[in-house]
Amino acid sequence: MRKKVSNRILGRSADERLHLMRLLTSSLLEHGAINTSEAKAKELRRHFEPLVTRAKAELTLTNRRMLIAKLADKAELPQLLEVAKKNKKRPGGYLRITKLPVTRSDAAHMAHVEIL
Repeated sequence: MRKKVSNRILGRSADERLHLMRLLTSSLLEHGAINTSEAKAKELRRHFEPLVTRAKAELTLTNRRMLIAKLADKAELPQLLEVAKKNKKRPGGYLRITKLPVTRSDAAHMAHVEIL
C-alpha cells in the first residue's frame, strides 16, 4: 500500500526527478506542447501549475527569485510570465493532458501535454 507517498518515483532519485521536471518545464515553455509518458505528464502538472500561480501574483523580488530557482534557466522567466498573463482569469488547470496510444516498443502509456 502507498501510505503518505506524495509523488511518483519515476525510477529516479530525488535529484534526478527534480532535474527531469525542470527540463520538462523548460521544453513545455519553449515548444508549448510536448509528448511524454503519462506518469511524467501528471507529475509535470504538479510542478508546473504552482509556478504559473506564483507568476500570476504580484511579481515582487521574492516571487521572481523563487520562480527562477524552480526553472532550469533564468531566460525562461519571460515565457512563464506570458503564460501567466494569458491565464490571469483562470483559477487553475493551466495544462491539458491528452492520452495517446501506447508505444509499440515497450507499451508505455503516452500523453500529450499542452499549455492552455
